[in-house]
Amino acid sequence: MNHGKIQARPMILASVLSPMPVNTFLHEYFGKRPLLIRGAPGKFDALMRPADFIYGLDRVSEIRCVFGELRQATISVGDIREMFEAGATICVTGIDYAHRSLRSAARRIEMEIGYLGRVDFRAYLSPPGSGFDIHYDARVATTLQLEGTKTWWYSNQPHTPFPAENSPRTDMVAIRRAVARVKLRKVTLRPGDLLCLPPGVWHKAKAGAGGSLALNLAFNHAGATVLDVVLRELRGTLATQPGCREPFFTGLRETPAKLVCSQIDQCVQAIVRELQKMQGETVTRRLAQTAMRRKSVA
Repeated sequence: MNHGKIQARPMILASVLSPMPVNTFLHEYFGKRPLLIRGAPGKFDALMRPADFIYGLDRVSEIRCVFGELRQATISVGDIREMFEAGATICVTGIDYAHRSLRSAARRIEMEIGYLGRVDFRAYLSPPGSGFDIHYDARVATTLQLEGTKTWWYSNQPHTPFPAENSPRTDMVAIRRAVARVKLRKVTLRPGDLLCLPPGVWHKAKAGAGGSLALNLAFNHAGATVLDVVLRELRGTLATQPGCREPFFTGLRETPAKLVCSQIDQCVQAIVRELQKMQGETVTRRLAQTAMRRKSVA
């Protein structure tokens, strides 16, 4: 009988990033600069084998076909073959709903690094010569190449650090004009390779002669930024104070200006007091723990 210590479960993110340590990834690359890790075929099989891509697609969030200049449309499962043969890249959002292994991996990665945003998976199936045109994403996007090859072009610096939305796709002429002044790096991904791009980095991709199948491990920051956490904490704390919950009106001349100013000043002073309490490592840790608890309940 083994009376030793119980072995901790291996970190999912560690296996994805191997041989790079998770701490190195988080502190030197995550959201800061592009990262390329070469791997071997089958490295990501524990997440999803290429042959399993077709299963469970009726449970995913959305399936889109994407043509040149980011022209795209939402399609059903039955349209995939026709659109693929027409030259479109098939983008499957929420493929973690189709595969328990991906859904479990996403939740475990959130807990492993204490990520307050949402981690999810997408899948991209591209016929030869197809891929996404130039754009940037509002998330840390980590491509895991499963099958085939895909060539990527990307900038080293973000056009917009941690953007709130993806780049617009309505005026590709203007986008190409802007990107023409940016130096793009070129790499070709093969099965087992990983490419992680910070939010706001210009990039485009094109599948090789044999097509391409890749997963995208996405770290979404919408609703989970430092500002979001601080504002939620302020709202939760100040909502218990009647003076901050009190409405005010300014439309009548008879309304004393001093009364309105007094109401607002009381609330502003309460905000300042609460912000001053948030300074320091102990409070920062408490805010993060509170945010994680709210996340687990959501």
